[in-house]
Amino acid sequence: MVHYLNERKTFSLDEENYLTDSLEFIETALDKINIERKPKIQVVLTAEEVLVEMRKNAPSGSRVKICIKRFLGDAEVTISAPGEEIDVLEFAPTDRFSMDEMDDEDTDHAIRSILLKSMSEHLKYSFNKGRNNVRITAGMGKKSLLVSTVIALILGIVAGLLLNYVVPPVVTDALCHYLFEPIRTVFMNAIKIIIAPVVFFSIVCCIAQFKDLSELGRIGIKVMGMYCITTLIAVVLSWGIFLVIDPGKEGFALSMTGASSAIEVDSNVDTSVLNTLVNAVPSNFLAPLVESDTLQIIFLGIIFGIAVSSIGEYSSQVQNFCEICNNLFLVITTIIAQFIPVVVFCCVLLMIVGMDGESFVSLLSLGMTYVVAVAAMMCVYGLLVMLLAKLNPFVFFKNNREGMLASFTLSSSNAAMPTNIKVCTEKMGISPKVSSFSIPLGATVNMDGVCMLLVIMGLFLAKAYSVPVATSNLVSLFITIILLSLGCPGVPGAGLVCLAVVLERLGVPVEALGLTIAITPFFDMFSTMSNTTGDVAATTIVAKSENLLDEEIFYKKN
Repeated sequence: MVHYLNERKTFSLDEENYLTDSLEFIETALDKINIERKPKIQVVLTAEEVLVEMRKNAPSGSRVKICIKRFLGDAEVTISAPGEEIDVLEFAPTDRFSMDEMDDEDTDHAIRSILLKSMSEHLKYSFNKGRNNVRITAGMGKKSLLVSTVIALILGIVAGLLLNYVVPPVVTDALCHYLFEPIRTVFMNAIKIIIAPVVFFSIVCCIAQFKDLSELGRIGIKVMGMYCITTLIAVVLSWGIFLVIDPGKEGFALSMTGASSAIEVDSNVDTSVLNTLVNAVPSNFLAPLVESDTLQIIFLGIIFGIAVSSIGEYSSQVQNFCEICNNLFLVITTIIAQFIPVVVFCCVLLMIVGMDGESFVSLLSLGMTYVVAVAAMMCVYGLLVMLLAKLNPFVFFKNNREGMLASFTLSSSNAAMPTNIKVCTEKMGISPKVSSFSIPLGATVNMDGVCMLLVIMGLFLAKAYSVPVATSNLVSLFITIILLSLGCPGVPGAGLVCLAVVLERLGVPVEALGLTIAITPFFDMFSTMSNTTGDVAATTIVAKSENLLDEEIFYKKN
């Protein structure tokens, strides 16, 4: 495989075959570095839509510059052309009821918007000195990362068993102490570095994008209301299921090799609900960032996000700066995430070396608890559809099976977005007026599955390290998780950052991530399925309340 590539070429936008020639150049370059067929097709299709938009806004005689680069990691396709500023991620809702009623131009625009939005995780846009610049990444995606993680998990188990039963204890201790434990520590420290900036800028950018929410009217308020309701239910439900099942043995992590020492809890600290809320407001701007006080960082992010739209002519400049910083730290997060398979190998190996049978059973019980929580949340979605929309929940899940399967396998709400919009319009009979707004919005702010995962994993790891969780701490935890779900970035490794935030709120060492890092990618698949099912359920309920759902299509036999 070619690990380095740097090819550039320009094309005249006035030439009749500019599009064919440009796409052929991109495809040929991607073939040289053996990009897999599916991501290659996604990049080529996305590049085609970007080039079409750029040509529309470019002056006569303009040339488009295309550069394909790769060095070790992902490949990048950069497209740059002069012209008026465009919004390649614009997702304009339509008032038409179905695609059949649109004219050709509206249909092309809707399809282009859906495609570009589905690629938003891999597409970055900027406008500088009169030029539109788009960067598309292709390479190691979530599926590839999952496969690598599975391989690392298996190898870690095998290596751990060999070190336990074949290799002399002296050699095993030396390898663990001087090789595997330092690698784990370095990774955990890297996670700690990015917690504060990722949380802050993600929250700022998330809140800033809703500055015109009031203009969306009744439908926008209903959609956001449904998302808030399902998120709150998910948090409380997962807590209840955790209490009922009570997974894991108290303090089992403290007896494992390489585990942190017992954690001392200061009983003199005021942990009342009132004190928690008061302390959420910092007295110093830099202190929360330096000390990684996540609740105070979230508060600052909310205040900044609200204020961004209220500073007049500088508003767009500040928002662009925040988006640049957000993208910067998300790229850093993605870079760190590339090492997850290596860290999984080390963590699983260390876990096998220092784990007894009871500890293994504890981890199995964690998986069972989360699967039960997801199943229970699916029942909640069905009940909401039945009670609020007066529709048959079994038909709802039957119609949505394609969307659920796509979300589960892709493990990405954005990647599954085209399928979910198709399900809403073709299977549920929902007007694009609702689905074209609610589904993209839900992919950003509605993270029911993530909320459940953070609650269960946070409480499980607190129990594993014998950290008591008071009622007031639960309130603080729930507030933190709900706010985190609003700005949870959709990049590999972001879930680990959010979980690290939760652990810090509970007083659990971030090193506890090593216990669950190997199985987190599997949980992500269930989380995404729950997230997108909640999006479709909320969309269905709102559409029915607005008389924008065709029940003939909903109950039509497929």
